[in-house]
Amino acid sequence: MRSFLTLALILFSIYVEGQFLSAPGTYIHARNASNTSERETVIWSEDFANGIPATWNNSGAPTLAVWEYRGPSTNPNQLVGSRGSCLPDGNVGEAMTSSTASNGFVIFDSNYWDNNINPCTVDNFGTGQAPGPHLSYLTTPSIDLSGFPNAVLEFEQYIRYYLGNTRVEISIANGPWEVLYTNILDQGITTANAQTVRMPLPASAGNQSNVKLRFVYDGLYYFWQLDDIQIIQGYANDLIIENSSYGDFDFNNPDHITGFEMMEYTQYPSAFAPLVHLESNVFNLGTNVQTNVALNARIINDNSGALIFESNSPTLADLAPGADSVLVAGEFQIDPTVSHYSAYFNSLQTETEENIFNQIEWLQFDVTPVTYARDENNLGSMFLPSEAYADAPFEMGAVYLLPSSGQQLHSVSVAIGEGTTLPTSVYATVFTFSLSSGIGAAIATTPDFAITEADINAFGEASMKVLSFDTPVNLSQGLYLVAVGSPNSAFQAVIGLSGKSEDLSAWVRFNNSNTDLFYLTRTPMIRMNFGVVSDVTEQSFGSSFQCFPNPAKESISIVLGGNESALVELFDATGRLLHSQKTATLTGKIEMNIADFSNGIYTLRVTESNRSSSQIFIKQ
Repeated sequence: MRSFLTLALILFSIYVEGQFLSAPGTYIHARNASNTSERETVIWSEDFANGIPATWNNSGAPTLAVWEYRGPSTNPNQLVGSRGSCLPDGNVGEAMTSSTASNGFVIFDSNYWDNNINPCTVDNFGTGQAPGPHLSYLTTPSIDLSGFPNAVLEFEQYIRYYLGNTRVEISIANGPWEVLYTNILDQGITTANAQTVRMPLPASAGNQSNVKLRFVYDGLYYFWQLDDIQIIQGYANDLIIENSSYGDFDFNNPDHITGFEMMEYTQYPSAFAPLVHLESNVFNLGTNVQTNVALNARIINDNSGALIFESNSPTLADLAPGADSVLVAGEFQIDPTVSHYSAYFNSLQTETEENIFNQIEWLQFDVTPVTYARDENNLGSMFLPSEAYADAPFEMGAVYLLPSSGQQLHSVSVAIGEGTTLPTSVYATVFTFSLSSGIGAAIATTPDFAITEADINAFGEASMKVLSFDTPVNLSQGLYLVAVGSPNSAFQAVIGLSGKSEDLSAWVRFNNSNTDLFYLTRTPMIRMNFGVVSDVTEQSFGSSFQCFPNPAKESISIVLGGNESALVELFDATGRLLHSQKTATLTGKIEMNIADFSNGIYTLRVTESNRSSSQIFIKQ
């Protein structure tokens, strides 16, 4: 069993001494959608399209260390994040992927101000042009909230720091500055890119004509990137469900021997049917205290429509405005039957919820015959290395934990991304892996496989190239890095990425050298197959149709993804079938009348050619 001290030493070596660094290069992403519902009234906003406005105050101690604007006309521009020494080769830090990142964002780059000299070692701390620790303020002008009794601050961020904290403060009617929000992060851990933060303003800010906010970096090392700040009209009673999970991934849990126990997978072989751990963070976005707060969680077998598990968490007596709590609804062992599953999470409270749309979250996963996968199925981004590794051979991998021995790995599947140039080839290798030593010995490698035009995916696609071993590989229980590599560079053989990667669970190395080993913040679309599969376009989970409006009052429109006949079914919150209809071939859109249904949460399931996908919608 690992001790907390051992883990702390591992993370210190990873993040401070530079044993493992963030991958040098750029993530190319599919276009982001706005995080704000069209139903929300925006009272005030700033997206930094024209830099930091002159009406804002930007100050720092030391005075040189202030917030910077990254935009299309600046150098570095909006494609560059941190410039500090804890990057391998200069201006290659990942820029935030906020909703309006294309027109710019702001960054406080503490590492750059303190130390811009490689390597990232303690010996070089304080050698920069404005040594830390840093205390910097980015302050808004006065904001008028007259006529708005309930208001919510919302912004997007990408953040990592070593010491200190980052926070938002508020001043009402020229009163003293008070802390409104503080980022709570483990040392050296990076947030999602981009992460949306929402926080109700104090009730005392309602209807005030002079409200100011300031964003405070108070610490040393790494960065805070910020964009799309807005204040929206809020509600008195509004619980949000966020960060729902059917895993329990936690480096700090001493029972997690390798550190990767209970990591979520999107596809489980039937031999590894999971024990799911159902939890969510419940956040009070309203300006009133919410009482008797609990989490309800349900699991539905989407192929049968059956509700197979439902449970509530213990009840919180109250939850203050701006407060949150992780609530656990229970654990459930999934049956090894091959099927598609949805886990639904919704909050409960005594008060009448005024914004039901954010009160529910759902996740989907599959139990498959043989495939083990971590990606979110559709190609969402790609990684292109920095100039230093532009021509280097590479290997990109994802960490997998096998819960039992006696498994035979037949092949590895990979999604090849657009931008791949032909001719090129790829291969797969399975390595031993551990947090303390990184990539270990190679266990088995496939032959090289030539990539064809048909193997290449655009954004949103999921055609998998199967790389088979000459002989199935016997694997024992334990931790493995499953990698796809190429003698060509990552510019020539582009590997698709899909979804945020759990900390230190995705890697890339260049020149087959562990001295050129870096972690990725996105999950490579690399899967393990414990049986025979073929090159297929895998769309076993996710939605193949669109449903709008959502929420809806009178009717919904269902736009189908294919040209085949489809079975459309509607289920209530208990999994009871309420409506079923068969569509004709080539029917692209159907209308469904829901006026007579009670207000609440419903599930739509569409089955085409023995493939099902589900979405929820809310009847208001």
